[in-house]
Amino acid sequence: MSNGNEEIVDFVEELLKKPPGPPNSIQFEVDTDGDVHGLFEVLLITMTEILKTWYAPPITIALISEEDLARIVEYFASFGIAFDFNVEEEPPVLHINNKEYLRKDRLEDMRFRVAAGGKLYTVRFSNLESK
Repeated sequence: MSNGNEEIVDFVEELLKKPPGPPNSIQFEVDTDGDVHGLFEVLLITMTEILKTWYAPPITIALISEEDLARIVEYFASFGIAFDFNVEEEPPVLHINNKEYLRKDRLEDMRFRVAAGGKLYTVRFSNLESK
């Protein structure tokens, strides 16, 4: 798969036709020329496309159910990716820089953060074998 959004949409459409499979049961090939930043972006788009299938836009992150988060974890595991979604109280002063991942060299060190409803939501990915 290249990192074109159309291919990601097609992948998600096929992925969601069945329940999540066992870990590493789906081959997920991403053409990012070894660029881990590109892989991070593809994984974020994949997550967003899954959510767009389940929730009407605009997606309100605070309304994503625990059940759907668990399904996302299972779907990502089926193609060898650990999906980590953390929720914490929003600190009184917060500066979110979602381009910060560009300064990281490892997928597991990259994160995407959103503040909503007094909470801070953080998304991270890693390879299953590095968990």
